[in-house]
Amino acid sequence: MISVVISVYNKSEWIGRCLRSICAQTYRDLEIIPVDDGSTDDSGRICDDMAKTDPRIRVIHKKNGGNASARNAGLDAAKGRYVTFVDADDYLEPEMYEEMLKVMEESGASIVNSGIIATDLDGTTKTVVGSRPGLYTPAEAMQDFFSRGGNMTPPAWTKLYRREIFHDRVRFDDRVIHEDTEAMPRFIDASESIYVLDKAFYHYIKDVNSVSMSKKFSMRGYRILASFGDYREMCREKYPEVLPTLAFYELTTTNEMYRNLMGCVDRDDYRKQQKELRRGMIGCALKAICYKKVRNKYGDLIKNSLYLGLRGLREKSEDISWRN
Repeated sequence: MISVVISVYNKSEWIGRCLRSICAQTYRDLEIIPVDDGSTDDSGRICDDMAKTDPRIRVIHKKNGGNASARNAGLDAAKGRYVTFVDADDYLEPEMYEEMLKVMEESGASIVNSGIIATDLDGTTKTVVGSRPGLYTPAEAMQDFFSRGGNMTPPAWTKLYRREIFHDRVRFDDRVIHEDTEAMPRFIDASESIYVLDKAFYHYIKDVNSVSMSKKFSMRGYRILASFGDYREMCREKYPEVLPTLAFYELTTTNEMYRNLMGCVDRDDYRKQQKELRRGMIGCALKAICYKKVRNKYGDLIKNSLYLGLRGLREKSEDISWRN
């Protein structure tokens, strides 16, 4: 049985379509778990009404705690041998779980990853699949993830998992947003192998109101940077060959976080974080320089990060001197 966990918060316009696409799967042995995360619209009622029409639907109602909290509640309640996730405003092609489970059983993989069919705000669609399909070891998957290779992608909802991955309390961190990205290295580490499909079944619908598209800075997004220490420790112990790629990933993520903050309308409220990120870019750049292949391939990124970091700290210092 596959347990399908759906995080639901104020998605009354879309949750019906989402649940219908899951109920219509050609693979029928499903446990469908919508987790109503304290919705203030009709989302919870719609889930309850649909549960009356399909006995496979089991609704959980909880106090609002965020996407990660809702997914974890669904994981705790799941009884299936396999687990997967869906966002409430997205929907699936009918054969998604049948095809992914077939690959999982044939390959013995702990995780099967598929592509997406993305619909943009203007209604245009784009299909994105891995360029190198096949079976990956955890080290290979970690390498692809940290290099942003596009095969082992961050979203939790493109994947089918064996339940044992989550047995040692491996969960989503409810202190961060982009919890998929934060959790994926730990999911990879808990797996025996990962299979990447060159097929897309999942319809991802971009939402103008989503957290990731907000123009205000989020401290919950900022906290993802604290996970890099855990990633480095894990790679030093198990995947030392991945450390150079992790250095690139940490540098890129810190650089993007700084640029994101400087583009936010409330950036002046986060001067402490600006300073920390500038120092972080300098530290990440100096770490990246230590690895020849990163230095040779991403020299411009390293130079740019050093420039931004040092310029920002110098301007801050000059500003303080002027005030004194």
